Amino acid sequence: MREYRFQASDETVELLRRLRGEWQGFTVSELKFTAVLADGSAVILQAGAADVEDSFEAFRLEAASDPAPDAPAEGAGDFSAGSNDVVLFTGAAWSEGAAQPTPQTMADGKLPPTSSMHFSGHPGQLSETADVVCLTTDAIVVAATTGAGLLIRTGLKPYSLDVVRDAEAISVFLRERGYASE
Repeated sequence: MREYRFQASDETVELLRRLRGEWQGFTVSELKFTAVLADGSAVILQAGAADVEDSFEAFRLEAASDPAPDAPAEGAGDFSAGSNDVVLFTGAAWSEGAAQPTPQTMADGKLPPTSSMHFSGHPGQLSETADVVCLTTDAIVVAATTGAGLLIRTGLKPYSLDVVRDAEAISVFLRERGYASE
């Protein structure tokens, strides 16, 4: 198995640390999450891609700053108080090769076409038959002191983000990732 890493850059980690402070509000779209901070600046999260190998692409969360963002669409709610926790999660993308020839395809003289299947999840879900693996930073959870939270993760569609606010769904995610117990 060939293994690569496409995890959060130092710049992204520094910008994510700013989410611990007080917020004015935030805006969510399919491709972008923007948190406007109390000082009027913003931290923008998007999914970035890397061509790991031919026909194998991996996605990670990437952060940028905006010193003069548009007004936030939603109020900050529980995140306005500051002292928020921000936790980064490692994900995995992997590829598995084509199906092995069967007695029937060999008898026909035809081998299956060369193809591969691509998967994503967390490192604990990696298949033993993976050919290529890329570890990524695929999600963060921001938790307010009140217990309210946001899960922001790379989406199923390329370059998309999923933003989850439902406490039970966030709890399930945390348990799947081994961050919280039953």
